[in-house]
Amino acid sequence: MLSSLEDTANHIDTQNKATANILVLMPGEGVNRKNVIRDLVYGSWCNGRRIGGTQMPPVNHLYVATILKEDGHQVQFIDAQIDYLAYQQLKNKKFLGLDFLIMMSSSNSHRDDLKTAAHIKKLNPQVKVILFGSHPTFMPLACLEESLVDFIILREPEMAIRNLVRRVVDSQDLQGLPGCGYKSPEGPIVNDFDGHFDMNQLPIPDWTLLPKNVDYFNPVVKRMPYATMQTSRGCPAKCIYCTSPFFYGNDIRVKTAENVLKEIRYLAGLGYKEIFFRDETFTAFKSRNMEICQAIIDEKIDVTWIANGRVDMIDCESAQMMKQAGCHMLKFGVETGDDQMLLNLKKGATADQAREAFRICHEAGLDTHAHMFFGGPGESNETIKNTLQFIKDIDPTTASFGILTPYPGTEYFKLVQDKIPEKIDGTIATMETLHTTTYYSDVLCDLNHNELKNVIGKAYRAFYLRPSYFIKWLKKMDSLDKFYRLMMAGSNIIHFCFSNKK
Repeated sequence: MLSSLEDTANHIDTQNKATANILVLMPGEGVNRKNVIRDLVYGSWCNGRRIGGTQMPPVNHLYVATILKEDGHQVQFIDAQIDYLAYQQLKNKKFLGLDFLIMMSSSNSHRDDLKTAAHIKKLNPQVKVILFGSHPTFMPLACLEESLVDFIILREPEMAIRNLVRRVVDSQDLQGLPGCGYKSPEGPIVNDFDGHFDMNQLPIPDWTLLPKNVDYFNPVVKRMPYATMQTSRGCPAKCIYCTSPFFYGNDIRVKTAENVLKEIRYLAGLGYKEIFFRDETFTAFKSRNMEICQAIIDEKIDVTWIANGRVDMIDCESAQMMKQAGCHMLKFGVETGDDQMLLNLKKGATADQAREAFRICHEAGLDTHAHMFFGGPGESNETIKNTLQFIKDIDPTTASFGILTPYPGTEYFKLVQDKIPEKIDGTIATMETLHTTTYYSDVLCDLNHNELKNVIGKAYRAFYLRPSYFIKWLKKMDSLDKFYRLMMAGSNIIHFCFSNKK
């Protein structure tokens, strides 16, 4: 059964409706010209040398652009980080004829996103700005107080944006429109929507909207070009630092194996050689994934792939089947190697489960990545020592380290806010310092700002500058392409190791 949000869309008359000229934009000016990774939940959660210069194809933006294009609008998608020339060409034309500017905005990128909106509105004051993502979802009134922002979309954007644009171009009343916010003479109006639609109703993102002959760089991707996919939304975990439980609610939705395979075939047909599944927890859906893997094997689909997993949701059978079907890396949010810290974070997993997950992956021949952070509630010199030893014990192929940041929409943000309500707001973090600077972590742990900041560089040096680690990677350099990727990523990480600057 379709949700009320979809019903709203389907009951709007699409015959002879007006259309709009729309730009879906990933900004590329100022700090945003770096390799900012933008995903639906966080909006912007990582960038710079700390992650080896990784760039991520923007599947969530393509969903939005595709659904509007299929609704009859003139839609252009620009990733100005990758194709700044296309953005510059529109800028030279002063964005004339543009009706809507749509951008994803997170609490980390919001200030820079507003600068981009201001620049475009200065050239064309008629443009209406729509923001979607984590910041509009969790700080809706603050967003609508900005003079540059005309409309916001809360939670999942696709259906709500389609409905909003339809009503605006047809000059219809926005009252009661679910999942959106707007301004009225009486003040800001926010119509939240806590229901969710079936992901199988979404179209396959139109990857022809991306610039031709442009590859996104990623040091862990084995075959280029690569694309991203999202086959589920929601996560079974309730970690206190993650916005997913609040962004998606408790309703975990999964694309069928048939629809996932249809999208894989589409991407392979376009010439993509590798896929990065951006689900929060791809490995949670074992029976469906086994069906997908078997079809990839039987049909001899020529793709390799990477996915995210949970350490308590992987077993030998799944790992071996995924390896056979072309998976070469699983990425895990390990976070810490201290069991008390895992309890404090409500991770729902143990250090022993992480050890077993990495053992299973090693045995199956899968590469691994471990996401780690410091500064959670109860962090101390002892827990950091445990984590630094633990990361060597589980021996991931790659690892990333950061300082925990209180994102609006998380339980962790509320814990910090309760301690210092007069200081914390929704835009405390910026992309320049995200994950390398503390944002009030010291109010919930035993370490001060400098101690936490220094431990990041220490962790990178302790993990990446081991002779044994260099030797392991030298053995993997079996092609010039791999040599180039590893050298580029390695130079970024080594620079970060000693400068602590992204």
